[in-house]
Amino acid sequence: MFLPICAAIVLLMSAAPARANISDGQNARYVAIPDTQKIKSTLSFVSDDLTKGRLTGTPGNMIVSSFLRDKLSSLGMIPFYSSTFTQSFPVQGGETIGRNVVGVLPSIYYSPKYIIISAHYDHLGILGGRIYNGADDNASGVTALLTIAEWFSNMRQQREGPRINIVFALFDAKESSLAGSEYFAKHLKVPVSDIIMNINLDQLGCTFAPPGNNENYILYVADKRIRSDIKRKLNINNGFYNLGMDIDHTFYGSNAFYEIFFKTSDQFNLSQKGIPSIMFTSGIHMHTYKPTDEHYFINYPVFINRIKLIYHLIEDFAK
Repeated sequence: MFLPICAAIVLLMSAAPARANISDGQNARYVAIPDTQKIKSTLSFVSDDLTKGRLTGTPGNMIVSSFLRDKLSSLGMIPFYSSTFTQSFPVQGGETIGRNVVGVLPSIYYSPKYIIISAHYDHLGILGGRIYNGADDNASGVTALLTIAEWFSNMRQQREGPRINIVFALFDAKESSLAGSEYFAKHLKVPVSDIIMNINLDQLGCTFAPPGNNENYILYVADKRIRSDIKRKLNINNGFYNLGMDIDHTFYGSNAFYEIFFKTSDQFNLSQKGIPSIMFTSGIHMHTYKPTDEHYFINYPVFINRIKLIYHLIEDFAK
């Protein structure tokens, strides 16, 4: 009996640090019962006909940016740059003004370190007389960001976290050559060395492009310098919280597609600045950049699972 018992003890001891270093689960209650109705309401509002496709510089875009400013303020954030949450910048040679909306949820104790969570809120507007509402692209990413922000805000109210500052950046003009994130990256308020990473959320709500047979999936692309760490943390959190997700670490098994797709969204500009960056997505599908990208195609149970997984990953780095 002695050898099997010793072997079991060794296995338990070797497994314990991995779980302890990833997530102890003490803050899981903040995501245990997500407010599904609020999540649906936020996503459907951002992608409603009222906002007319959220093209940069249009009244519909400004309706959403105003909503986002109010939301960040209500969650106890402070502006990242000045006395307001809005960072204005020129688009298309100055003919249009873009508006990033950026807030910071401060650490409960002093910390010089930051994590940036980002998502773009603009879309294509009206083309050929039809509204391109962009429910998946990217009202879903906006909704995921706001949901995660609310969970961390609730945690902070209970003085249980976060242990570092979390920047929530909602970029405008992604559809104009990533202009919003480019301007943000050029005018950072803090040294790049103090930014642990950027996690960008872009198209997270649909289940039309699974890498396998499981619709409960998620895709990501990341800087080479953090890929192994991200893979390890995602796999452990996926198992620890029983999310049952099919996590594609290879982007459909194509190295070339992986590298190309990394350059297509806002994390690329932050990566170019020297910030380790990652983008989570559900992939391109038949409704992407189509007027049919509407909220009723969102798979909310899977969408919420994805939000939970990303929250737990952020929580690991926020310790």
